[in-house]
Formats: sequence, C-alpha cells, structure tokens
Amino acid sequence: MDGFGELNKGPRSGNSSDDRSVKGPGPVTLLLKGQNLPIKSDNKEVPLVLNKKQYNGEDFSENYSDAKVFVVKSYSEDDIHKSIKYRVWASTLNGNKKLDAAYHDAKEKPGDCPVFLLFSVNTSGQFVGLAEMVSPVDFDRTLEYWQQDRWTGCFSVKWHIIKDIPNSVMRHITLENNENKPVTNSRDTQEVKFEKGIQILKIFKEHSSKTCILDDFGFYETREKMIQERKSKEQQFPKQVSMSNDLTTNGTVILPQSHDGALMNESATTDEAGGREKLVEVNESTQASEDCLKSC
Repeated sequence: MDGFGELNKGPRSGNSSDDRSVKGPGPVTLLLKGQNLPIKSDNKEVPLVLNKKQYNGEDFSENYSDAKVFVVKSYSEDDIHKSIKYRVWASTLNGNKKLDAAYHDAKEKPGDCPVFLLFSVNTSGQFVGLAEMVSPVDFDRTLEYWQQDRWTGCFSVKWHIIKDIPNSVMRHITLENNENKPVTNSRDTQEVKFEKGIQILKIFKEHSSKTCILDDFGFYETREKMIQERKSKEQQFPKQVSMSNDLTTNGTVILPQSHDGALMNESATTDEAGGREKLVEVNESTQASEDCLKSC
C-alpha cells in the first residue's frame, strides 16, 4: 500500500522512516477502562481520554508460583497500536494454536497461572510492552484492524506494561529451549521457561524508559484513519474491473498465458450484439508460512 508501509518504530524514535504524508498527531482515540469502542454523541465521534495510569503500575506483580511467558513478534508497530486500542491480538495459524493450547493448559492448573506476552516489532531493536492473554483464541473470528489482511482468528489481551525496552537490556538472557540464543533473537510465539520469564517480568517492570508507543498514538490514529479510507476506496473500485477493462482492446479480450507462454484459450471477439466477453482476474491468495514471524 503506497505511503503506508510497515513501520518498526514511530516518530518518537527520532530516526524513524515514518510516512512524511502524515503531518502529525491528531486527536488521540483510546479506550477508557471497561469500554470497547469509541463512543459517539449526536453522530459525532468523541475522542476518548487516555488513562496512562492503567499501565506500568507499581502494583503489577512479578512474583508468581507459575506462569507462561511467550515472545510475540509483530511486522508493524501499527498493529501494536491496534492491539492496545482494541485489546486484541492475532498470530499465524500455528502461533494461534500454540497460544490457545497454552491458555487452556494454564486454566486447567489448580492455582493462578497467567499467560504473558512480550511484544517486539521486527528489526526495531527493542521490546514495546507486556500484555496478558485473557481469552482463548476465537478461530472463527477475523478482524480487519491489522496492517496486513492475512491474520485469522483473534484473542483478547490486557496490557500491563507499555514502554520501550532496548534489546541491549535483555540480550544477556538466553533460552535453553532455543539453542541458548538470546531472548532478543526469538521468533514469534517462542516460549520462555518459567525462571527466565519471571526474570524478564522484573526487567520490564523496573526498566526506566523515557519513550513508549503511547507517545505516538496520535500519529498511528491518523495513519489508521487514512489506511481505512484507502481500503474503502479500493473496495468501491475493485481491481478486477480495472484489469478486465485494461485487457480489452479493439473488441478483443487478451487472455492470460500459461506458464509455457501459450494462450489458455482463443481470443474472444465482439459478438453481433456488440457485447464483449470480459476476463475476470483471479486473485490467488498465498498462505503465509507458519514458521515465519508475524505481525498483531
């Protein structure tokens, strides 16, 4: 999508390759505690007020007798913005299955066993926060929030910590279940064993950071609105119609070729009534590799 490529960091980073067409932060629309969608009054959307105190609280506990911890990778910080705003996330099909199994296993334990997710954006060089998985995966529900239209299923999350934590702060923690690689080298839905997970929770809570994605929420709100408008226009003028018209010349429809260069069918010519056979473009969807990193 021109002008709206995936960003690994917003303008707060100072060195971000942010979209220059987005002039700056607009009104910040965020969820108040207990609300799920922006409220409206007299058919006008009323911006919700951000309550930053609900994140990074001193009351967040890092002491658990049992817990599950996973690294979650996102392709874009836009999707982190959506996750915080709408309190949801989605991984690949295999990632969703893995997290769903962990959630159900945690719920079957006799004591409290939360499932924590450590969020990082690919190539950003940092983690951006910590959320808790608070529902099983709904494999039949697909959201349209994400930067890419390839994520299916979703589950609810509760964000506890939102701050920028450089990889350098975490690199000394290695994972024995991932060839002793640093946790910063993890792929999407990489599980972190309990002892190392608790160690990371303490780092997330105690690390002092001057920046976080909340600083860029106005920027991402503006991008979300512009991207939605772009998608809406594309849906009103399907690509298939445009391609069909482009392939019709002087009463002849140019048919697609097979891999060996031969025409699949004879060219269709104008019939006596002046009508034309139109070639409908077939869009083939590609299945994202379940081993690749996500996103969410």
